[in-house]
Amino acid sequence: MEADDSDGRSADGRASTAPSIGQTAFGGARERVGARLGAARIAAGVELIDIARDTRVPVRHLRAIEADTHDELPALPYSIGFVKSFARAVGVDADEAASQFRAETSKTAHVPAFVSLEPLDERRLPSRTLVAVSVALLLLVVGGLTAYGAGWFGGTPDAVVAQAPAEQVNTTATELQGPAVQPGVDGTPMADPAMPPVAATAVPGAAAAAVSMVAINDAWVRITAISPDTGEVVSVRTGLLAKGERFDLPATPPGQRLWTGRAGALRISVGGRTVPPLGGPVETVKNVSLDSGDLAARLVAATAAPAATPQVQ
Repeated sequence: MEADDSDGRSADGRASTAPSIGQTAFGGARERVGARLGAARIAAGVELIDIARDTRVPVRHLRAIEADTHDELPALPYSIGFVKSFARAVGVDADEAASQFRAETSKTAHVPAFVSLEPLDERRLPSRTLVAVSVALLLLVVGGLTAYGAGWFGGTPDAVVAQAPAEQVNTTATELQGPAVQPGVDGTPMADPAMPPVAATAVPGAAAAAVSMVAINDAWVRITAISPDTGEVVSVRTGLLAKGERFDLPATPPGQRLWTGRAGALRISVGGRTVPPLGGPVETVKNVSLDSGDLAARLVAATAAPAATPQVQ
């Protein structure tokens, strides 16, 4: 119940028993707000537990307000609310009590941290020239790595993608055992004078010889074949063949073909005999037949080449 400051009477006409916040019960000097609220509570004849029940303010906080131990109170906004509730419960002006509490307490209101929204100093940012040069260098490095991976560097200047001739797909070593023979005038076979006879160097059992490859250096390979069941292209092996790694080609499916960007980094053998390199160290070859018969034909051609010396007319 609030006091009437004009005549010292309450709103219901009875004289107020609680002193004003600005004076003591004996008209003395101004005391601290906690002591005045405690005196008003005693004058009203109420206990802290009763005020706590009516105001829902914890007893420990009411006791701290009376004792002026502000360190035991919560944050300033909550403490001011508790002081006002305490003052109303004992018939003291709540706003005046709150003002005195603010003046006496060491608690301060929470001040939110100031966030600077000033733009960044342009001197801290890289110049446009530096950004442009950095982007150009990055693109140059990426382009160089891409070109190197594609095999544009190294090898012969006019290196082209090797393509397996279609007529060699079903060619066997036995068909390449000797030079071409032309019929004579009387029908008797006559050897080509520009091509001296060459001994047969076919690999025995080439049609069924095992094919394997060993990576001299790291090389990406893709080996595919046509599935005899579905007629679709199937992958036999796709990925990196690490340096020193060996891969034995399976017997099936037939018609396996090779695609690699480092032909010279692969050592291919058929029936235990090494086939001449398919290309330069970083040359790209594609669609090269890996059938044992076609590889054996490469061996025969490589053996026959030194013996084929042209005749000077």
